[in-house]
Amino acid sequence: MPGDEATVTAADIARMAGVGRAAVSNWRRRHEDFPEPVGGTATSPAFSLQAVEAWLLAQGKVQELPLRERAWQQIRTAADDLRLGEVVAEVAEILRGEGEARLVPPVAWRLIGRYAAEQGADHTVRFLLDRYADVHSRRLVETPAEVAEFMARLAGPGLRSVLDPACGLGVLLAAVCGPPEGSGASGTSGASGTSGASGTSGAGCAYGQENDPALARLAQSRLALTGADGEVRAGDSLRRDAWPGVAVDAVVCHPPFNERNWGYEELTGDPRWEYGLPPKTESELAWVQHALAHLEPGGVAVLLMPAIAASRRSGRRIRSNLLRRGALQAVIGLPPRMATGTGLPVHVWVLRRPAGEGRTPSRVLLAEADPGNFDAVAESWHAFRADPDAELDRPGESRTVPIIDLIDEDVDVTPSRRLGAADQVSAEGYPAFRERLAARFERLAASVPEAVPGPGREMPAVTLSELERIGALSLHQAGRFEIDGSGDPVLTDRQVFDGGRAEALTQPADRTRIEPGDVVVAARSGGLAARVVEESGLLLGPRLTLLRPDPDRLDPFFLAGFLRTLPAPSASGTQSGAARFDPRRAQVPRLAPDEQRRYGDLFRRVFAFEAELRRLVLDGGLAAAAIARGLARGALAPPSHDSRPASGSTAGGSTTGGSTAAEPARGAGRPAGPSVSCVFVCHDGRGRILLARRGPGARDEPGAWDCGAGALEYGESFEAAVAREVREEYSAEALEVEQIGVRNVVRRDPPSHWVAVVFAVRVDPSAVAIGEPHKFDGLGWFAPDALPGPLHSQLPETLALFRAPRARSSPDL
Repeated sequence: MPGDEATVTAADIARMAGVGRAAVSNWRRRHEDFPEPVGGTATSPAFSLQAVEAWLLAQGKVQELPLRERAWQQIRTAADDLRLGEVVAEVAEILRGEGEARLVPPVAWRLIGRYAAEQGADHTVRFLLDRYADVHSRRLVETPAEVAEFMARLAGPGLRSVLDPACGLGVLLAAVCGPPEGSGASGTSGASGTSGASGTSGAGCAYGQENDPALARLAQSRLALTGADGEVRAGDSLRRDAWPGVAVDAVVCHPPFNERNWGYEELTGDPRWEYGLPPKTESELAWVQHALAHLEPGGVAVLLMPAIAASRRSGRRIRSNLLRRGALQAVIGLPPRMATGTGLPVHVWVLRRPAGEGRTPSRVLLAEADPGNFDAVAESWHAFRADPDAELDRPGESRTVPIIDLIDEDVDVTPSRRLGAADQVSAEGYPAFRERLAARFERLAASVPEAVPGPGREMPAVTLSELERIGALSLHQAGRFEIDGSGDPVLTDRQVFDGGRAEALTQPADRTRIEPGDVVVAARSGGLAARVVEESGLLLGPRLTLLRPDPDRLDPFFLAGFLRTLPAPSASGTQSGAARFDPRRAQVPRLAPDEQRRYGDLFRRVFAFEAELRRLVLDGGLAAAAIARGLARGALAPPSHDSRPASGSTAGGSTTGGSTAAEPARGAGRPAGPSVSCVFVCHDGRGRILLARRGPGARDEPGAWDCGAGALEYGESFEAAVAREVREEYSAEALEVEQIGVRNVVRRDPPSHWVAVVFAVRVDPSAVAIGEPHKFDGLGWFAPDALPGPLHSQLPETLALFRAPRARSSPDL
């Protein structure tokens, strides 16, 4: 039960002060007067909100605690984590003019009322929904906003009605009903019955269903922000459909993946299974047919699906029927980790309910998409939808494939298998293919992990048996068993050593199921391999060892990184060094959790670099063979001397002090001349600055924290460029823009020359979100004495300009 005094965790304190969790850990170590825990556990202590607030103010870490943070912490105190959704839902409903306070304590309501009076009811509801999703990000599986908007574009404009039968927090419904929540559209603070709002796709009437009653209420509040007329009901859509008999123009859905208890036994004779009874292990195909059953003839369903659903043998009969009857019309691959809460690769399936108007389409659209080409792929889909029998081919991106070519023994509709290097090396497509391949090599070079000289001595070690004894991990081992070719995907030693996705299948009875965050270890006579599994739904393969660390006490990447370095004799349980791994005798360094995370972050980058290198070696070999065949067949020819591009004629690379953007080509010599960029330091007007952590796919210094930047486009003013880049990178509006200096940056390796005009930009912290997840994997507000590390090599000089006195300055950092 919640206590009488409001308490906060280290993560809460970090949000309150606009710093990272590491900074809070540093404060606890460095400051003897930091408040002592009043509850929680040793690994997740709880502190008095009142004491923390007083300490932050006394130390100057914040000038005043933001009202929204004080209100949020009081809301968190009103219930435990399992009932927090009910409390947030109640507050949101009251702000919309519905319901009454039952769970919200008076002190919390007074603070919320003040915040709503200052910022407006809609803004306050939006803040509560986003904060709840952030706090429960590990438990909730939500659709990223950019993926939701892409799916809404595929659903099409002018929709009269839409259904999401597994709507979670309502992100997909909001994307379809629009306008986007951050667009400044007023909506209402009243109920969802406000009529007639036309959004991105213009759905006037929305239907939703969500199994979790608290999430259903929160989704209703998010839907109300769009102004659309609609209702979200609670319940299990497959077992107890809340909208029987309702037919809509479009269904959008991110169904739960890999469900085992979805109702197979109860629903065997259900009339929804027009295309075949979904196997017990194919819950996603049940959701596909549920969506089709709710469509008007000719209506479109857009579902986010695990990539394995495109090729599992157990689902091939249903996939075949979907293709033969023209229901499955497009499969679009997305980059890894585009679905939060799961490391599974994902696809978007676009389906259409046959209208019986004539001949079944003869082709299906297969595409590979990422945020950079979402618009182009959406255009390809709508062109295909206008003429389903047309032959479309955009090399390396999308193409239509005859259905007859897919209906074979496997019925595999995985897009990447039809969009390989050989398909991209055509006379028309080769220049773009070469540019993409070169960009991948650039990104690989920039992602080489950075490390510094170490202490030069061995660290104190602890055995896995000791870690198991104290509860820091649990250990599971699989013996020998036969893989029968049907059922669930199995992770084998080949995938642990060589990477790639699990393709072998077996029945799950009595098998160990792997959970995201588990470490799987395989042994061969040459040594060990260890892999942190980020997918869900895999079974532990024969002769593998599974380690399940307590994430609060043991970092999985730290564990996997050190285990893989053990030589075969040390790892072996036999004198011969045969591939028998005695896991309990293996040792890893004994380090504090914060230090583990430092090593774990670097090992994560090592693993990502290794995986991309492996993929690039494979794709490069295929590309070389395809280019040779193109030359031999006359599709390609050597360039003449005059047709070779001059140095500096291509784009790529990163701007100084910030984000990926256009820069001079990195040919054999130096650039022909300098390029111009805008660099901007975002601040909240109260002394904090916004920094973004560059993700593993960033071209320049991945893992480093950086401010924003971008190239100046032709005919664009600096102010317009800054406003555009702030929207693109941080999904926020530039409230104040001030030029603070100019930098002349010449970098030698690789050679580049930039003239960077530097700006200070004030933004609203509550509006900030990652706008380009392919470049950044973290955002944070930081106090001047608690900047994260590592910093981008160009950032200190930029921050020096920001700190320098000026006529209109932000608070001194």
